[in-house]
Amino acid sequence: MVQQLQREIPAEKRWDIATRCSDMMPFVYSQAFRKIAPERQEEINKAETEIWREFGKRQGDIAKSIGYPVSSATEVAKTFNEISRTILGPQLQCRITQEKGDSVTIITEQCPMATNTERFGAEARHTCELCNAYGKASIESLNPKYHISSERHMCMGDSSCQMTIKKT
Repeated sequence: MVQQLQREIPAEKRWDIATRCSDMMPFVYSQAFRKIAPERQEEINKAETEIWREFGKRQGDIAKSIGYPVSSATEVAKTFNEISRTILGPQLQCRITQEKGDSVTIITEQCPMATNTERFGAEARHTCELCNAYGKASIESLNPKYHISSERHMCMGDSSCQMTIKKT
């Protein structure tokens, strides 16, 4: 007979567990595919980039369903950050700073993508490409009048990531 567990896992802990597992999944799949077909690295890289781009495209739908505002660079950045943190988990720690005009900078100080790159021995440059594909598609889906550019990358050895969102 299986004994019933007496305690439920608190919602915050469930979120943490779920996002940690989902954060690792792309890296685990990547390792598996590369072992099965090492001669198809380029195709695998392209497929992974398309998957992350598709994740980003969903941000606009999520923002609309929740009612998040996206009419300024600050609103786009806050919405992007909040949805990304929901998807990637509480390990994603960012701060947003206002720049001149309708422009903001997002500084990422902790990132599960960087952690998993290290943990799974993934290629740092490719992880950055995935992140950039996700970020660009996210911002375009939230408000096509804005774009994002990346200046620093934790995966590439910088102490933080730095992304700027501004009107096109």
